[in-house]
Amino acid sequence: MGRTISFVKGKGSISHNNRDFIAENVDRDRMAWNEYYVRLPIREAYQQIFGPAIAEYNAKQKRKDRQVTDYLTDIKNSGNKEKQFYEIVVQIGRMEDTGVLDANGELSVAARDAKEILDEYARSFQQRNPNLYLFNAVLHMDEATPHLHLDYIPVAHGYKTKMLTRNSLTKALQEMGIEPAVSKNDTETMHWQQREREYLMEMCRERGLEVEIIGEKRDNYTIPEYKAARQAADELTAELEILNAEKKEAESIIADANEQVTESAELVAESRQQLEEINSQIAEKEKTYAAYEKKIDTLLAAEKPVKRELALIRQDTKQLPAILGGESYFKISESNLNKLMEMAQGAGTLKNMNRAYEKELSVMKKTIDRLSAQVKTFKSKVKQYEAFLDLRGLVDAFVEYIRPKTVQEQLAEKKTIVEKEKGRRMQEVDVKKKHDIAI
Repeated sequence: MGRTISFVKGKGSISHNNRDFIAENVDRDRMAWNEYYVRLPIREAYQQIFGPAIAEYNAKQKRKDRQVTDYLTDIKNSGNKEKQFYEIVVQIGRMEDTGVLDANGELSVAARDAKEILDEYARSFQQRNPNLYLFNAVLHMDEATPHLHLDYIPVAHGYKTKMLTRNSLTKALQEMGIEPAVSKNDTETMHWQQREREYLMEMCRERGLEVEIIGEKRDNYTIPEYKAARQAADELTAELEILNAEKKEAESIIADANEQVTESAELVAESRQQLEEINSQIAEKEKTYAAYEKKIDTLLAAEKPVKRELALIRQDTKQLPAILGGESYFKISESNLNKLMEMAQGAGTLKNMNRAYEKELSVMKKTIDRLSAQVKTFKSKVKQYEAFLDLRGLVDAFVEYIRPKTVQEQLAEKKTIVEKEKGRRMQEVDVKKKHDIAI
């Protein structure tokens, strides 16, 4: 069975990546096996990348309060959801098939192959991604599975105003030829990750390492969707491994800092926020994984009658003697041949239907995203209107205006008023009688 390739958004803990802080899941005896490709302080990286653009911009500013004095902090406090840097964790295989150690406690063959490929991938990353400035890159061999932590700063050019070179992930990716986002579920980052995934897959194939063949070793008549579902499920398993390792690291940072009670309050707060994000990612991926597993079970159940039918056809098929050592031929009845042709046609039809369904589903998701945004806007406006009407005691009048009462509702309301008035009068009569009797 082939190995999976995983690209997961990392939490970007440079101190952990460089082993300035060592979490519980790290094997100290194997730290010497790690590879450190680049370790440049982020502030120094910002100066190298954006220094000239900042100097050029500031030279044009007559007022000092408009000058850029700390671009790194400006990005951190930006309201445009920009980040100072981004991290991607790249892994080949999972703990079950690419564990670092073999049964004898030595470097496993699978881990050695993965390390060689990841090493070349890391060394070629900057040349392949010129707009993603790699300032910290590490290959970890001291945890369960070989994996890379690549930390990069997006660099975008060509701005007409203010700084001509800026931190912008979207523009940086588009500048490298990555297709623009279609929706929040189909973004530039996803397009870029797919390109990088395909590049890494090709590297694996060139070295004879099997990838993306989950389900392919099964029968040729496997239902087409099975392979895609199995592949997605196995990739999610590998990604969950990485996320759970990241979770342990964040928990270790919090526990260690709390015990020492040092000046690490900011680090603890940041780690807790990262822990919440990781838990959210884990929950989302586990939900997706469960959906794929359910789909796989459904496909396997649907396949059973097909396998039984094919087994019967196989029993009735007779092999003919090969002529001069050539390809073997088989004798099959016309009815069985027709059945096979119907199955092949059905499989093709199912595949086309699945493609059409996925295309339609994509369109529906975009529509849902658009409508959800509109609903959110409407809800906000409705709350404002309700507050305005409530403040002026006009809620009932407004409700009556937007939905006038039906005749039945009006009659029922009048009946209620009449009954209340009748009850009030009877009560007055009773009170008067009691008063007369008392006199």
